[in-house]
Amino acid sequence: MTQNYSEPVAQLLKRGETNIHDFPNYLELGLSPEHIPELIRLVEDEELHDLPWGENDEVPPEVYAQVHAWRALARLNAVEAIPALIGVLHFIDEGDDDFVGEEIPIMLGKLGAPAIEPCRAYLADQQNSEFTRIAAGYALSEIGTQHPESREACVQALMSTLENYQTDEKSVNAFTLSYLADLKAVEAAPLAEEIFKADHADESVAGDFEDFQIKVGLLKKRLTPSRFATKQDIEKLLRSVKKEGTERKKQNEKAKKEKNKHKQEKKARKRHKKK
Repeated sequence: MTQNYSEPVAQLLKRGETNIHDFPNYLELGLSPEHIPELIRLVEDEELHDLPWGENDEVPPEVYAQVHAWRALARLNAVEAIPALIGVLHFIDEGDDDFVGEEIPIMLGKLGAPAIEPCRAYLADQQNSEFTRIAAGYALSEIGTQHPESREACVQALMSTLENYQTDEKSVNAFTLSYLADLKAVEAAPLAEEIFKADHADESVAGDFEDFQIKVGLLKKRLTPSRFATKQDIEKLLRSVKKEGTERKKQNEKAKKEKNKHKQEKKARKRHKKK
């Protein structure tokens, strides 16, 4: 398979296992703008993506080649790779590909403004599957975060995809609102209020309208009790469960000691009777 790629691109097929969100300097391998077309071909290589993961945890190094390739393309600021990167989003739903779901939005974020319109169009298209669209929204959030000069354009792109919120998935609406909140989009508050009031956003994703207002800085704290557990609530519950478990363990150990004590006393009485 390495014969299909020239050096230094072929080195990516031998590099092997990596962790999500690692971002080594692949340019040290000798990769340069002239290798961009071949790197794009590697990302789009269906044969590579369909490789089996092997048995007994023996994963062939080629399995990770496409991950290395899209990272290298981001390092090279290869805006011409945007269609290829968006083109692999379908593997999130079709192949449960965590690397695609976690990394492609960040790589698109690194490529900046040229990725805004393609991501907006992908998110707006209700024919695309749920989590691939959510990833496109995540990419818009990343672009606005990594390139502050593009924040306003990303906010407008995200807001425009909510124009048809009444016919869209509640989960997609909720994630889109959460990405607007991440960008501190105060200007989206009226639209957010409308969507939440219409019950067209899944509140289990990122809370309700009050939570949105807090995230964008319009409220300091909730005005009404939340229907969902906060991080503090969860931590308190975990401490409580841990404490209960410790107390139960102590009680069990105490009961066990008492039981052993009674057994020893019973044995002692039997020995005394025999005498």
